[in-house]
Amino acid sequence: MIDICPVCQSIQVSTFLEVTNVPIHCNVIWESQAESIQAPRGDIHLGFCRNCGHIFNLVFNPDLMKYDQDYENSLHFSPRFQQYAESLSRELIQRHNLTKKQIIEIGCGKGDFLQLLCNQGQNRGIGFDPSYEHHRNKNTNSPIEFIEDFYSSKYSNYSFDFICCRHVLEHLQFSSEFLNEIRMNINENFNIAVYFEVPNVNFILCNDGIWDIIYEHCSYFSTGSLAEVFLSNGFKVQSCRDAFSGQFLSIEASIKDNSTLKTDNTWLDVNQISNDVEKFSGIYQEKISNWSEQLFQIRDKNLKAVIWGAGSKGVTFLNTLKINKEIEYVVDLNPNKHGNYIAGTGQKIVSPEFLLEFNPDSVIVMNPIYAKEIQNHLKIMNLNPELMILE
Repeated sequence: MIDICPVCQSIQVSTFLEVTNVPIHCNVIWESQAESIQAPRGDIHLGFCRNCGHIFNLVFNPDLMKYDQDYENSLHFSPRFQQYAESLSRELIQRHNLTKKQIIEIGCGKGDFLQLLCNQGQNRGIGFDPSYEHHRNKNTNSPIEFIEDFYSSKYSNYSFDFICCRHVLEHLQFSSEFLNEIRMNINENFNIAVYFEVPNVNFILCNDGIWDIIYEHCSYFSTGSLAEVFLSNGFKVQSCRDAFSGQFLSIEASIKDNSTLKTDNTWLDVNQISNDVEKFSGIYQEKISNWSEQLFQIRDKNLKAVIWGAGSKGVTFLNTLKINKEIEYVVDLNPNKHGNYIAGTGQKIVSPEFLLEFNPDSVIVMNPIYAKEIQNHLKIMNLNPELMILE
């Protein structure tokens, strides 16, 4: 157990939520239902740092984590997410003059976003990710090298003009050490900018996002704690703001002229986070109770229901409510997930077209941001089930 804040090293940490026996991975593909039901599990004890507002899993075990080619978390099959990614790519290229430059992406996944940055700006790219799959890299006109490994100091000889790292920091138990290593690799090149993106714990707490609490995410950053971990490791923060309708946090930073002097953190929001944390445990139980009642009504009326979204929210929803035969199928746009099974509860992942035959009475939408997109899919297929949005 780690009871010292990994961001600011404060001992002012208190536990506010305990969740037991959850799947270790939400995004690992399971090819058989039997294997999926036996997926490894772990516990979550969320601690809150009253000094910087950081939230983290005190009992996280990094030795359990496995990121290889069975790890599938790409969101780029969604038109709504594609729109966001393309817009973000254009903004970064414009703000940082990324034309004919060399870009490193740490945790590039299957390479989708790095390809956008390189194709739109005529840039060269180097992507680091042990889960990368070469056969997925078909739509690039730019020179990109993919390295199936975690980024570390052993790659310090690689030159670059920009570092991008999206949805990696929340997976790291010691984010401060990781950022310090990146800063050392940048050395004293003040012209190098970095862009990081993480889930937004402010959004999770304020919008009762209990389905976003997963084992893979051992760190939950607020605006204040995200700025703090960068400032503490020799970065100058240019911006720290919401993204993707508030669900994400983004930060842009560079090396400070004098890394021995720590700039004041004007983003700290500990009092507000503290108030939200105090309410969250009660809200957690209330939401579980409410959704259990709705599922009971579906069973009682003998209705057919599916959930839409085989990502983290879907896996957490099914496992938290211990759903088995009540819901047999999970719809997802990502074809690489089709025919596989949900960790812990064993539902089969199917394409939207499967619904033409199944004809569900209810579709439970895992992320409200995709509700309109899902509604359009159903309309095209002349289906009109009740849309239940997970909020």
